[in-house]
Amino acid sequence: MTSNLDPDARSSYRLITLAARMVQRRQDDALAPLGLTRAAVIALEGLSQGPLNQERLADAIRVQSQTLGRVLTRLEGDGFITRTRQTADRRQLKVELTPEGEAALEAARQAEIDAYPDDPDIGWGVLREELAKFVKAAPAGRKPDVVPFVAPERRTHGQIGHERRHHDRAKHDQTGHPPPGTGGLRGLDQSQ
Repeated sequence: MTSNLDPDARSSYRLITLAARMVQRRQDDALAPLGLTRAAVIALEGLSQGPLNQERLADAIRVQSQTLGRVLTRLEGDGFITRTRQTADRRQLKVELTPEGEAALEAARQAEIDAYPDDPDIGWGVLREELAKFVKAAPAGRKPDVVPFVAPERRTHGQIGHERRHHDRAKHDQTGHPPPGTGGLRGLDQSQ
């Protein structure tokens, strides 16, 4: 496979992942005093426009319903949401923000804003537009033969051992001394 990215794109991928980790760490630190997690805030945000059943909420915030169920259980226990059975279909749960949940969401929004860098030189609008383009250009069902960059060749332990023995033999032939570490455990990587 060949790379379909230029070096700038590859560097940008790395910067995106670094920036995401930094933002997530700052969000975690900002939300911890509120007793909230990023997952909880995402669920609360998903309910900010009105009640949804659990399946629709999971679809809206792009998580699996089971994963969401665990988050909702905690939010319900904290009094931030209510879940009630639908009368038409008892299997469905209507999930709704409580006034405490609305207050928690507002506090979380402010905590996250306070956690972001306040640098007037950052072009937030431009960054948002470029990231939106990036997200649209990287669909989940990407073709398997298109790779963002050439992955390093994976070698098996057998190949590595063979290469090491070949290298050791060549070194022995040049120096006349036996290769180091060849007693007892021939061919095994002793560092593992």
